[in-house]
This record gives sequence, structure tokens and C-alpha cells, in this order.
Amino acid sequence: MRTLVFALLCVGIGFGIAKYRVASETANIRNILGLKADMDESIAKSLEDASQPGRIEVIGGPEFNFGTMKQGSRRSHSFAFKNVGGQPVQIAFKASTCKCTVGKLKDKMLDPGQETDVELEWYAEKGMKEFAQTATISTSAYGQEEIKLTLKGNIGVSYVFSPPTIDFGDALSTEVKTIKGRMYSFEELPIDIETGGWAESALAKYFDVKIIGNETITPGSVADFSDARQVMDFEVTLLKGVPPGRFNGEIVFRGTRSTEAQQGFATCAAMGRSVSSISIIGGREFNEDSGVLSMGVAESRTGIKKSVILKVKNIDGLPPEVKVLEITPERAQKAVKVTIGEPKISGSQSLFPVTIEVPAGTEPYELNGSFGKDFGKIVFETNVETAREYPMFIKFKITE
Repeated sequence: MRTLVFALLCVGIGFGIAKYRVASETANIRNILGLKADMDESIAKSLEDASQPGRIEVIGGPEFNFGTMKQGSRRSHSFAFKNVGGQPVQIAFKASTCKCTVGKLKDKMLDPGQETDVELEWYAEKGMKEFAQTATISTSAYGQEEIKLTLKGNIGVSYVFSPPTIDFGDALSTEVKTIKGRMYSFEELPIDIETGGWAESALAKYFDVKIIGNETITPGSVADFSDARQVMDFEVTLLKGVPPGRFNGEIVFRGTRSTEAQQGFATCAAMGRSVSSISIIGGREFNEDSGVLSMGVAESRTGIKKSVILKVKNIDGLPPEVKVLEITPERAQKAVKVTIGEPKISGSQSLFPVTIEVPAGTEPYELNGSFGKDFGKIVFETNVETAREYPMFIKFKITE
């Protein structure tokens, strides 16, 4: 009996000692984690942080467009990095294309909620029109090992036009059409534009160019042309009477630049097509842009014959009157025979079949258009108010 009581007493004493040791060790752990923090809450917080790893967000996006930069200029842009995760993230420069350099990497370790700037610099080199360069930033964030940053834009010389081409499209020769444009200058010194006009003298009288605004601006004030220092507004008016067909050339601006007089220092491309109430359908042998019918080469004993369709706008629903006004040069007037057939009404237009013939037996003769003037010219006359006359050019060669 005494033995049993002694054994129970020993068990009780051992249990008490073990409880005391556990309590002491637990207290030490709680002291390590902080007296105010419960051990269970600390463990839960650790698990919560582990479930929210660090992650970098580029505020405003990882791509930036400089717009148009002046050739030889240097610009930079700062990308804002923010750690939107629950753990610290380390960032570092990894790589870049050969023309894009990292100018500044302010902080390399970002705590949760912290921001920093990553600055990229770009030099607008000679010989490029467009550019798109990248830099790679590495991060320690899980699943986000790297971030690619992109700089892009265009490189201008001394000036650029917007739109780059004045395009009139299809314009009726009996109507007036105006298009507005802008010239952006990247010059350090202001430009004083005095006049503008069509470069080619033959069509110059059909174009009216007016300067309607000219002002100095602060670089960076125009997003698409960030290095521009001056903007000039202008309008180009296509007047009535432009010969039918396509036109393609340049608008030339003249004035003073960099304290010295410049002749035609700024040019803007212009194009379009003059559409008349009269037109010719001539297939592959007729060049609509130049109005030239290529009749080919034939021997004198056979001659040449070609057919085209003259399309003319009706007058009050009735076919107009059409006749040949003249054929030039004088020798062509004797060698070329033009026949106009009865028209076929098609909607609001009449289609006149026209035959151009160099009869058999014509002596050797050549109008090859080699020097721009060696063409035959046939002028049709109508009673259509908006198109009294319509020229067509021909070229051919008659051999023995």
C-alpha cells in the first residue's frame, strides 16, 4: 500500500515539473515574438504574409511614346515602380537594347507599398525614322522575374508636317476644295514663313496656299511632337479648272530661317486626282493619269486603229453634244482621223464610242512622246457648262 502511494506521489511531482517547464518555454517564445502579440496570431500573420508575395506594378504602364523628336536630341522618361504585394521586392537592371540606357535606378529594395523611379534615356540618332527600344528590369518577386520597359517614337529632321501628305483624293475640276495642315519646327531659332505654293509651274495657278497661323511653343506641349518649338498652320486650296487626271507634287514654303534667307527650305507632299464631267475609258492602252493613248507601232500599209469610250455627263437627262474641236500638230491633223459614234445613255451619263485611226497608206510618221511635247493632241468640245473642252493625247509610230 505504501508502495502504491509513493508511486502516485512521484507521478504527480513529475507532472508538475513538466507543466512548469512547458510554461517557462512558452513564455520565452512569447517574449521573443513580443509581449503584446499572441503566438497564434503571429503564426497566422506569417501565414497571411506568405500568401501575399511582393509584386511590382508600373504606374502608367511599361511603355512610353516620345512622339516626334528632333534628330540629335536626347530625352528621358521615368517609370514609376510600386510594390503592391505583401513582401519586400528587390529590383535590378538586367539588360537593354544597344540604344537605350538606364539613367537612374533610385531604390533597389522596395518594401510593401513603397515606390521608386526607373529612368530610361534615349538619343535620337541620325538615319532613323522610327524607333522602339527596350530595357529589362529583374525582380525578386515570385512569378514576376522580369519587367520589360519600352521607349518608342519618331525622329524628325528640322520640321515635320501633319498630315505628312496633303491628299485631295478625287476632286471635281469644277469645284473648289481646301485642306488644312500644320508644320512643326524643331529649330532653335524661329522660322518666318512668308509664302507657299505648288512647286511645278504648269499647275501652280490652280493651287492657293495661305499661312493662317504661326506661333512659338514650349517643347513638350504637343504630345506627338514633343521637341517642337514652333507650329505653323496653313491651308491649301485646289481651284477650279485643274486638267483631268492625277497630280502628284510638292507644296513649297519660303521664308527666313536662322537669320538667313532660304529658298524653298520646307516642302510638303501633295497629291490627288482631278475628276471632270468628261472622262475616257480606254483600257490598258490609255493612261488615265496622263491622258495619253498609246496606239503602238504599225507599217504604213496597214495603219493603226484604236477605240475608246468618251463618258460625258447628261444635260437634263439628254445626251450632250460632242465634236472634235482640233487635232494638233498640223501634220497629225492630216494623218489622224477621229470618228464619234452615236451615244448610249447610261444613268446620268452618255457613252460615246470614239475611233482614232491612222489610215493605211499614211507616210512614215512618229509621235512618241519622248520629250514631253512629241504627242498628238485631240480636243473634244461639248455643250456641258462645266466641261466645254477635254483634251486627249496620242502617241504612235508608222514605219515603211
